[in-house]
Formats: sequence, structure tokens, C-alpha cells
Amino acid sequence: MVLALVIGAGIFLGGNGTNVDADDAVGVDIEPASTDAQPNAPVALAGSSAPAEAPVTSVAPLTSPLAMGSAGNDVVRVQERLTELGFQPGPVDGQFGSGTQQAVWAFKKLIGNVAWEDFATRDDQSVVTEELWQQMSDPNVQFLPRRPGGGTSVEVYLPLQVMAVFRDDQPIFISHISSGELQPDGTPATFCETATYDTDEYGAPYPEPVTKQVCAEAKSPGGVFEFNRSYDGQRISPLGGMKNPWYFNYGIAIHGAINVPTRPASHGCIRISNTLAEVFPDLVERGDRVYVWGHDGKEPEQYTERESLPSFNRPDPDATTTTSSTLSTTTSAPATTVAPAIATPATTTTTTITTTTTTTTTTTTTLP
Repeated sequence: MVLALVIGAGIFLGGNGTNVDADDAVGVDIEPASTDAQPNAPVALAGSSAPAEAPVTSVAPLTSPLAMGSAGNDVVRVQERLTELGFQPGPVDGQFGSGTQQAVWAFKKLIGNVAWEDFATRDDQSVVTEELWQQMSDPNVQFLPRRPGGGTSVEVYLPLQVMAVFRDDQPIFISHISSGELQPDGTPATFCETATYDTDEYGAPYPEPVTKQVCAEAKSPGGVFEFNRSYDGQRISPLGGMKNPWYFNYGIAIHGAINVPTRPASHGCIRISNTLAEVFPDLVERGDRVYVWGHDGKEPEQYTERESLPSFNRPDPDATTTTSSTLSTTTSAPATTVAPAIATPATTTTTTITTTTTTTTTTTTTLP
């Protein structure tokens, strides 16, 4: 079976990496980007049968189906073949662990064009059957970019929860991913969390960390972008940890994470495993193109600049303003931030009240 990605043309660039306030993304009229892509082109990879004149060469069968915990020479053969095809099972060590599991996930979703919703409900997600092994071993199987053109590019298929890095139109890194969490109707889920910041929206460090209660949507936008900055090592962002993030759309990055489930579960970023995050940063560089196919079925070039914006943090409307007081005597009056309706007479009590009020402000944050 030959697995090919159909071509499309016409691009626009989004996500220059500049920090902006949420208000900057509101009330802006942006014309749709021009595109030559077919509006009804499929969002997932399309498969076609191998030509009759190129018969499939059978390989030695597996001694038994393989799954998590399996070990031995059969696992070695599966790992070697996945690596040849561009997948990332990890070390070829004969141990069927989480790396091999996620590589099998990605292969199954690509070769079968299986949407993540359907895949997440399957009981055989990680099982390598004899049928799958023969399919995997077919010498005619290949994975081609939807946007060929040489150089290095990344294609992210949100409907499948898979991403691929291509160099000179050949796959060098194919991985299972987890993107922004979705509601049952398929729209981005809203989250409200307490975030701790060590810098302001311009990157200037605070004297001490600042805690804010914020809300946003877990949006992983479709579109065409470029990598613009990266961070080496473990970065503790306001909403969680990210390993070796490569940013391509404001605060949205491809980065390593501990949890990469079969469903979209991030705040908007593209999660890969921490193990793969040790390899990925060396495969790309600033300026490499990133194509993202969204859940709504559009081609990357069909998203307007506005549609390709991420969700920016806003103050949590349910956050409470808290006040604390330090008194020098046992006589006290309740502190308030609202002027009383009726003026009260002055008192002669010598009481010192120190009042601290915590509020929230709008800012931009990294979305892991």
C-alpha cells in the first residue's frame, strides 16, 4: 500500500512570536489568504493500493501478536521497520515499551486514516497483529508530504493526532501527538487556572513570581507558520512544564511532555513524548515551515490570519479579590475596596492597618 499526501499550493505566514495582549486579537478585520488548495481536499492522509506489477514480498511471520510488555526478536524487527519508515519507536532493544507503543499508534492512524476519536475507543490500539506486520513490511509503503518542495518542513495532522518532519520530501520523524483539548462538539475547551509568572508580557523578569487567575481556550489553530524561537531544556511555563519547546505560533510550541494520551489534552501546544523531545530540536531550525491541518477539515492555507491566532489569556471572571490585613492592636475595622454608601465618623483608635489586594490582569502566556 502506498500512502501519499495530496499536494496543495498557496501560503500565508502566521505567528511571528511577538507577545501581544488578548485585546490585540479582537475586532480586527482580516481578509482570507488566497489559496489554490482544493476546498474539499481530505484532511487526513489518503491511501492507494500498490500497483499490480509490484507484488508484495512476504516476510517471516510473527510468532505471536505483540503488545506492551512483549520482548524478543519479533519486537526488534518491528522497531527496525518502524524506524526505516520514519517513525520513532526509540532504541531498537527488543522491548515493547511506551516509545514503540506510540510509534505503533502513529502508524495505525496514518496507514488506516483513522481519526483520533475512533482510534481512542479501540481495544487493539497497541497490538501488532500478523496482518499489521505484513502491512508494515510491504516494501511499497511510503509516507509522502502533502506539501512537497524540498528542505525541511513539519506537517501536523490534528484530525489524526500525528505529526511528521520531512527533509527533502522524505519522512525523518513521524510521531503521535496530543494537541489542544476539545469539547464534545469539537470546539476548543475552555480552561481557567492559576498561573505563576516570572516575567511580564514583554519578557522582563519580576522581582518575585506573580500568581494570576486566568482563562483561555485550548486552541491549536490550523494554518501555515514558521519556527521562530526555541528553548533548551525544561521550561517551566505559567501553565506547566515543557521540554525543549520550539515555538511557531506565539506561545504555541511543539514540546516534550510526560503525558501524551490518545486524545487532544493540551492547553494548545503540540505535545510529543519527553524522549522524542530530546531528538526533535536538532531536526528543525528557525524559519522552517509548519503546516497544521485543523479539526474542521480546512487546508492550512485556507485559514485567515485571525483564525490562525491562538487563544490569549484573559482574567478569570470568577476569580475573587482577596484582602489581607496586619493589625498592631486588637481593635480593627474590616478593610474594604469599595467606598461606603454613608460616611462614617472618624475614630480616635490608633490602629495601623496594612492592606494587600490581589487582582488579576490580562497577559499573554505560553500554552503547553
